Amino acid sequence: MKKFIILLLLPFLWNLVKAQESGQYKLRLSFSLIDYPQNLGTHHLYPSMVQSTELSNDMYDVSFWGIDALGKVIFKNKKNTKGGKIARESFDYLTGFAFSYFGSELPIPLGVYNHEQYHCSVLAANGYSSVNGNWISNRWDGTVYGLTDAEMTQFKSENLGGLLYSYVSGVQSENYATQSNVIQDFYHQRTFYKNPFYLYNALYVWNYFNFSTSAQSDSVKVVAPEHEDSNPYFRDYAGADLTAWVYDMFSPDQAYTARDPFPDGEGVNRRIGFSDLTPEGQDYLLKQKKLSLLNFVNPAIFLVNRINISTDFSFLLFMQYSPTHFGNDIAVFIPFKTRSLNQLFAFHTYSNYQNSFFGIQYGLVDVKPFLNKKIALGVSVNLWNQPENQSFYDTSGKFGGSFELQANYELGKGFSANLATGYKSAGWAIGNPYLESKGNLRLGVKYNLKN
Repeated sequence: MKKFIILLLLPFLWNLVKAQESGQYKLRLSFSLIDYPQNLGTHHLYPSMVQSTELSNDMYDVSFWGIDALGKVIFKNKKNTKGGKIARESFDYLTGFAFSYFGSELPIPLGVYNHEQYHCSVLAANGYSSVNGNWISNRWDGTVYGLTDAEMTQFKSENLGGLLYSYVSGVQSENYATQSNVIQDFYHQRTFYKNPFYLYNALYVWNYFNFSTSAQSDSVKVVAPEHEDSNPYFRDYAGADLTAWVYDMFSPDQAYTARDPFPDGEGVNRRIGFSDLTPEGQDYLLKQKKLSLLNFVNPAIFLVNRINISTDFSFLLFMQYSPTHFGNDIAVFIPFKTRSLNQLFAFHTYSNYQNSFFGIQYGLVDVKPFLNKKIALGVSVNLWNQPENQSFYDTSGKFGGSFELQANYELGKGFSANLATGYKSAGWAIGNPYLESKGNLRLGVKYNLKN
């Protein structure tokens, strides 16, 4: 693992000797005060998926701002030497990675909190209340609890797709955080970038697959119950997300209660080891582990935040692999800028067990059509062909899609108010906990601190 991390860090050294672009923004913070329908309803959730990602992104933005400021104090480099630049950028990258790697475990809105909140969001969207264990007022661990075995049994028998989505939504949080930060920072030049955070996210996902396909997952299944509550309500609802995902995906008709009994307690042992999977399930999970390496195909990990072809055209290209309730999504994102027009293309391949389906995404970001330049507008359109019944075994696809309109109004002194509204047909979209058709409305505020 150490050699793997070192290998990943080597390419960024080439970028350290280049002249850094002059950034415009020191901070870019955003939070939706209201996210309908997730904040309302019987099993309402606050924060929602988007709100949780915004909180997490804001916390990382402030943290990396502090790391950048600390680097300037330690490495003044008054003579602007190449060696001074390398020392400063190396400090920023390595400190940023260390913070992402260790600080993300803190029980505040950072990586692990966001990961668990995604689980909670999908559970709430499907009618189940839960508790994010990685929160300062709860028990400070990376779990989601609050579901009984009876509820888990009902969930699998009545809504397998929703259960499978709840398992893999946590890993999707890391990808969505990277996606949202890389794209926004491509359009808006920064005085610093969160590049090591993207390395952490890609490494987190790969590590989770690495653990899930190893004998360690079997050992944890045996050892962990000794430290878990005898009452199923207080146990982590999923155990190891990815082995649970494959186990239930490959045994859709098997009762949830067919799991091994919980030692010296009530109910079942929710943890699934790699050896519990069928040979087909093991092969599938090993394949997904290899595919998760696609998340490292991201120039921003290596300090390439945009590729400038001319003064009028720049672009970036990166890939993401995300496990889904029907299999996986492999996406290629291409944010690009022509003069002052921010645009995005993305191409998706949605795959279940034996079939692949395709989708395309287009967006316009922060277009200012009026003379006063106070109003910025945006639109995002997704068209897809996904498995017909959102199932791992579907042989045919079904057309669907989503759209969202965004508006932002500058209030002054860096503050602005923003509105987003849209609609999604039945189907899956990252950052949205619903698999059925659903409209959405968000109202929020933003704060930008310029250089």
